[in-house]
Amino acid sequence: MKKSYSLFRFFSPQFLILMLVAFVANFTYISTSILFALFAKKIGLNVTETGIVIAALTLGALIGGPIWGKFVDRTGKRKFTILISMIGQGVFCLITPFISGFFPLLMVRFGFGWFWVAQTPIVNEIIIKKRNIEARNRELSWINIIRGVSYSFAMLISGYFSDFDPTWNFYLAGFVSLAIIYPIFLLKKVDGLRSQKEGLKIDNRWILRRKNFLFYLPIFLRSTAVNGLSFFIPLFWKEKGLSAAFIGMVLGVSNFIQLMFFPIVGKTCSRKTKNIPTIIQFGYALTMIPFIVAPYLYRGTSVFIPQSVLSISWVFFYIGSTLLLGEIAPHSQRTEALGWMETAFNLGGTIGPIAFSLVLAESSNNYLLSFLSFSLLVFSALIIFSSYERRYHKS
Repeated sequence: MKKSYSLFRFFSPQFLILMLVAFVANFTYISTSILFALFAKKIGLNVTETGIVIAALTLGALIGGPIWGKFVDRTGKRKFTILISMIGQGVFCLITPFISGFFPLLMVRFGFGWFWVAQTPIVNEIIIKKRNIEARNRELSWINIIRGVSYSFAMLISGYFSDFDPTWNFYLAGFVSLAIIYPIFLLKKVDGLRSQKEGLKIDNRWILRRKNFLFYLPIFLRSTAVNGLSFFIPLFWKEKGLSAAFIGMVLGVSNFIQLMFFPIVGKTCSRKTKNIPTIIQFGYALTMIPFIVAPYLYRGTSVFIPQSVLSISWVFFYIGSTLLLGEIAPHSQRTEALGWMETAFNLGGTIGPIAFSLVLAESSNNYLLSFLSFSLLVFSALIIFSSYERRYHKS
């Protein structure tokens, strides 16, 4: 008798709903953000205004991340927060095509970022609280595989839409976000206060410790560099004669390559937790490569190389950082700690596009100089985390 294989054998219905939330949230963000520079150019924004509007989204996420995390840690209302997050991002997507002018668009993208960021630390916290290390790492790998698939799917669609009318991306993302409200109501046993259940105290000064600063600072530096590269490399490719559809395909297909690495990295972390800092260092090192080669590889299939390496670097960096944070953060404040990690990501996402646009403008659109100067940020992140790693093993 043949055994039947089903997702329900490996994952609970609860986790499948979390996978759906992760897929849709990432799809909504990617389809309306990565090629946003093309949309901004169409409606008449200059390079500097484009960078500022892109930064407004990440500024909303930057401010919202720790606030949503603290709210959940204090109230235990995870399902409610995920629901509000999906409704909020859906509504802001749907109203974006009707907004005209620099300042109104700035406010709308800020609002989108504020609501969008709420779901990410909650989904991650629900997973990393699992005491079974193998199950925790497997689910964390799969949740990021789903996010990766969503990224590729979103890029392929938004690339084609952007060649016709970029506003279609906002309509599609908005309707998709609102469509999953009902499954979220089916989530069970995700609410409750960890501190009350496990007799744990909340340390309000934890985030202020120097050791934690050395953990979050490299994340910020890497995010600053990567967001500068990611949001403006489509314009670089466009100037080199590539169509929006091809650019979307490059970003989408390159992202598929990273999917095979998630289970490998997750399994490696399960076998030896001491490998986690080394995996993070490898992720930082890989991140430098696209900045160095991107100005030269823009013809034919070579255009896939920098984006593929960047996608793979994300797997090592993100899986390792999330698992390490799960170990060093107080159990009663994991959601808040993950919220601060999103803040580090989004602070870099706020500063990166603005800084890159200014460097680009001051250098008379010299992409080579801009890419290479931002690679120094990633190198600095690697050095700082290496310093943290030595302190981590000694403590």
